[in-house]
Amino acid sequence: MDQSTFEAADRLTDELADIVDQVLTSDQLSALRHRLAELSKAIGERYSVSLKVVVEVFDREREAALPMLNTGLSSFEGGEAFRTWGDSSPQRYIVDGHIQVVPHDRCPKCWEEWDFKYENHDCPHCDATLGNNCKILLDSDQCPNCDLGKVSMAEPTCDKCGFHPDPNFIVWG
Repeated sequence: MDQSTFEAADRLTDELADIVDQVLTSDQLSALRHRLAELSKAIGERYSVSLKVVVEVFDREREAALPMLNTGLSSFEGGEAFRTWGDSSPQRYIVDGHIQVVPHDRCPKCWEEWDFKYENHDCPHCDATLGNNCKILLDSDQCPNCDLGKVSMAEPTCDKCGFHPDPNFIVWG
């Protein structure tokens, strides 16, 4: 997804996430949370249960959906239902000469699942290859591996996780 479209969608998705959070934690849904815990207790320790809210952007031209929000409630061992978040942080890429932004576990070209790009350089669903027609764009000091540390051209090793990006797979912006 191009940068301006992603930024607009991300802003509105954040607002949706706030609304969903308010609803899921409201007194009005206390019965739902209680029943979820009862279901968890009824099925036993081996299983957990989840109620999910997923917001996806669907591109009819590529016939693919990009998850923008994945949140909900979960319970295990009959315990109280708790809030869950399953979103992936956004990552910027240069793909065929264009900036694309998608959740880091998605292919920036076809939007299908493609996680652990540093170990699996080829998207299993299209012709995107990290280091070839797809590079991670590092135009902030945020570590692309842990999102917590800092990296830079002068100091490319992350100060939190020790990750050192392969220069063949990145473009400094």
